[in-house]
Amino acid sequence: MQHASAPLVCLSDTIFAAHEVTCPASSGHELTDISDVAVLGGKIIVLRRSMPQLVSFELNGEYEDSCSLPNVVFGHGLRTLPGNRLALTDMDGHKVLILDASFSVVQTLSPDGLPRHLQPFNHPTDCTQSTEGIFYVADGYGNSCVHMFDGAGQHLDSFGAPGIGPSQFSTPHSILIDHQNRVCVADRENDRVQRFDLQGQFIDEIGGLHKPMALGLRSDGALLVTDQTPRLSVYSPERELVGRCRTFGTYGHGIATLQNGGIALAEMLPSKLRIFRACKRFNSVKAPYRPVAV
Repeated sequence: MQHASAPLVCLSDTIFAAHEVTCPASSGHELTDISDVAVLGGKIIVLRRSMPQLVSFELNGEYEDSCSLPNVVFGHGLRTLPGNRLALTDMDGHKVLILDASFSVVQTLSPDGLPRHLQPFNHPTDCTQSTEGIFYVADGYGNSCVHMFDGAGQHLDSFGAPGIGPSQFSTPHSILIDHQNRVCVADRENDRVQRFDLQGQFIDEIGGLHKPMALGLRSDGALLVTDQTPRLSVYSPERELVGRCRTFGTYGHGIATLQNGGIALAEMLPSKLRIFRACKRFNSVKAPYRPVAV
């Protein structure tokens, strides 16, 4: 259910209305403990850190259903994968669950759920998959690296180490693969997003962020990044900042894009699901800034 009025925000050439989405009283629960959000099969799927862990909505924000996953200890990341599947990263269960469209577990990465220093996993945060079938897992709070697995779940390689230099991480908090097949990692405490090739070789980084939290990808290839300012930033594939607005919780912990150009945000403190819906578009955007002669 959406509230009648909504604040407006601007991202690049588009004005969005930021609608808060809630569960009806008949559902028997509230949208508390939100951690992440994804879009699958025309539905918005919200990940919570308590049961029921998954709550689904229609794209218009109407509540649909919920699902409990008793074997999930503390869900952190939720991301859509190729093949109409979801990757649910269980931070304190030290595993990644691959779910089908009915939320059934079809595969588990690290099935024993035991934490390991410098090995998969030690409080992982997020998982994505390439079109070639390779899984990339940000690992996360106990480790400072990214692990690679083949489609069968066999560990192939890892990259990254604690630190502040290239290919080093503090807390790799969110991960995705962009349209140029670059692995993008939100390196939260280092205030940046690092980009790597599919083999884990460092390419470059995006700075000017304050503790980046969540990564999303628009259909045009633009990278969406939330941080703890709190704000949402949009970067072109060439790293140019092309849009920026505030978010309404202390920070946006999860983000997903809708087919109609809208944006779903999983916000924390307070815990809210918010949908940005486009309501006005400008013909062009011209930067108001000009260099000053000295």
